[in-house]
Amino acid sequence: MLLLGIDGGQTSTKSCLYDHENGICLFASGPPIDHMLTFNGQVKTKQAIQQSLQALLVQAKLIRKVDMAFASISGVHKEHEELIKSWIAECVQVDACMIEGDVKANLSGASNGKNDGVLIIAGGGSIGYYFEGRREFVAGGYGHILGDEGSAYWIGLQSIKAGIRDSESRGPKTVLGKQILDHFGEESFWGIKKRIHADKIQRSHMAQLSLLVERAAADGDEVAQDILQRAGEELGGLAVSVLQQAKAYDSTLRLDHVYMTGGVVHSERVVASLKDTVHRYNAAVRISKPQYPPVVGALILSAQALQVRMDMSIVNLALQGDEI
Repeated sequence: MLLLGIDGGQTSTKSCLYDHENGICLFASGPPIDHMLTFNGQVKTKQAIQQSLQALLVQAKLIRKVDMAFASISGVHKEHEELIKSWIAECVQVDACMIEGDVKANLSGASNGKNDGVLIIAGGGSIGYYFEGRREFVAGGYGHILGDEGSAYWIGLQSIKAGIRDSESRGPKTVLGKQILDHFGEESFWGIKKRIHADKIQRSHMAQLSLLVERAAADGDEVAQDILQRAGEELGGLAVSVLQQAKAYDSTLRLDHVYMTGGVVHSERVVASLKDTVHRYNAAVRISKPQYPPVVGALILSAQALQVRMDMSIVNLALQGDEI
């Protein structure tokens, strides 16, 4: 039984092959995908998926057919599923293939397939998610214009706004303003504004400012500390919303965890604030780290689709030698 998992994200594309009979699990990486709504985005996504698969198949040598594949693709739309399946088929023959967005594989990996808690993704964007098996419960996920509260992008945006308010004496003093101008090599926030509207400061650049905010907070800047605290409150609010939705649907559901994934969760201040927010709702819920990365979650979902039990010791051994 050969199972294939694919995780296409905005940072990189991971793939994983599980061979139960021979006790083998292999991992490979490729470049990031892009949004599928543009032609260039589709070209970039195809290249990312196929480069990752080709790197995987080099390790697998003669394997050219798998029983089940589960591809977790960030921002995927229903109309693109057959296209993605065709890209996979150009690299390897697949008897059955499922294409989904990134939340299911994230939750599956984080919970080791148990789905016993709410997933919070807090990277460039943010979303809260739980899948009961028949119904999905979602909070957030509306993108950087309408939402993404608590995300790295949101933190970066708040830091720029705080710098502007300080520069105009409309807000508290903060080191963030000067640090942001120095970071982008600008003399004033008018230059920042011009570059944002000209798409010369992109979402990824904005998200990178979250690292600057984290350093300023560690150095004692109260504005930076407040931004990180509010980020945690926003993410905690997403978790509470999903918990409430699930409880209203089925009061017998046992959701004991909030699984945190994404780059923002490395901030101790954000995590502490999120924890406080969740525990004000239910002190028994544990804030937990993911047990496995999303690509393993995709692998677990492929196994569940065929009702196959995976030997996770094989996966654990393979993970020890890979930086996934």
